[in-house]
Amino acid sequence: MLRHLFLFLTTAMALSAATRRAEPSLPVAAPATPPPDTLTAGVFPPGPTVLKGATRDLADLDIRLVTLPPGQTFHLANDSADHLLIVKDGDINFESTKQTLGPGGIGLFAALDKPVLHNTAGTNASFYLLAFKSRSGSNQAATPFIRDWPDLPMKKTDKGESRAIFSQPTAWLKNINMHATTLDPGEISHPQHVHRAEEILLLRSGEVRMHIANGYIPAKGGDLVFLPSGVPHDLENGPTGRTEYFALQWEP
Repeated sequence: MLRHLFLFLTTAMALSAATRRAEPSLPVAAPATPPPDTLTAGVFPPGPTVLKGATRDLADLDIRLVTLPPGQTFHLANDSADHLLIVKDGDINFESTKQTLGPGGIGLFAALDKPVLHNTAGTNASFYLLAFKSRSGSNQAATPFIRDWPDLPMKKTDKGESRAIFSQPTAWLKNINMHATTLDPGEISHPQHVHRAEEILLLRSGEVRMHIANGYIPAKGGDLVFLPSGVPHDLENGPTGRTEYFALQWEP
């Protein structure tokens, strides 16, 4: 009796295993294709649209120069992008905090944090507005950063000056880091080098040569430089006058 029961169970188990092997596997959905890189290294002059496209780490990067006439109000777009604001000329007032930023002032706002901006002066104000979304889509809480240029701590260097601005997460990025550099006449930012992080340089003043890969491109105050991941680069200041620029990198 036990022998018959053992044979029955063994046969049933074998049939069950064979049935499982014959069952077709469920199809696996292919991952969504991310937008291709569309931005290459270069120097871009100021304008209503400075730069727009996708990079290795950013699914969307949109950089504009916004002009705000006297008495006018500007609302940041009600979308899911992080925003970075850099004042070029004039004064920008923030409705919620009553803070005012002059030339060189910085405002960093995570997605869904949409301040209202006013130009309360009698002349035009202009500011660069960077909107960005990471390919990773990592969302997290982030604290806004608003700081005027005179309030940025300055440190003397052997080449000029350096100002640390921020290093913090946003809704889309694990970290975004920004500093400002002032170079004395004839100085080079550093020997030509490469790094994994993508980088943006925004010139406040001066006339320089951007050494990108094997070529040189002139740039001046108001221009923006985009440097993709792994592209060799350095910045050479001219023989007369100082140059000031912001440097921005991020970690997706």
